[in-house]
Amino acid sequence: MKSLDTNVLYYATNTACPEHERARALLERVAHEPLQWILADQVLFEYYRLVRNPVVLAKPLAASEAAERLHFFRDELGCRHCAYDRGCWEEAISGLSELSFPARRTFDLILAVTLHRNSVDTFFTRNVSDFESFGWFQVINPLS
Repeated sequence: MKSLDTNVLYYATNTACPEHERARALLERVAHEPLQWILADQVLFEYYRLVRNPVVLAKPLAASEAAERLHFFRDELGCRHCAYDRGCWEEAISGLSELSFPARRTFDLILAVTLHRNSVDTFFTRNVSDFESFGWFQVINPLS
């Protein structure tokens, strides 16, 4: 099972980004082989927040437009979906309890645990170093 990160969705839908073409190609791949892909709800919520943020976009999306995009990714793209659930707790708290675990990586850990528990073996993100150390799946930067 393959999955992708918020940054890939962002670049795929933002034509102003130099990374747009590569990210768009990956999103088209998802559309052509949807049963091989799973999207975490966390990624969708992060995407929603990102495209509504005036610090990120000079013209952020209105709530309805951002929600329409979520609807497309969640209900029309055709891939599977997953979300953090109660069964993730032990693995998550174990990582969060490590003395050297940096608080800034909390949401990365929660996403990684969620994906790991949902059989993801390949994760596409620009932030390879944020996920490689977990060792649960292959991490690929599709934009390099």
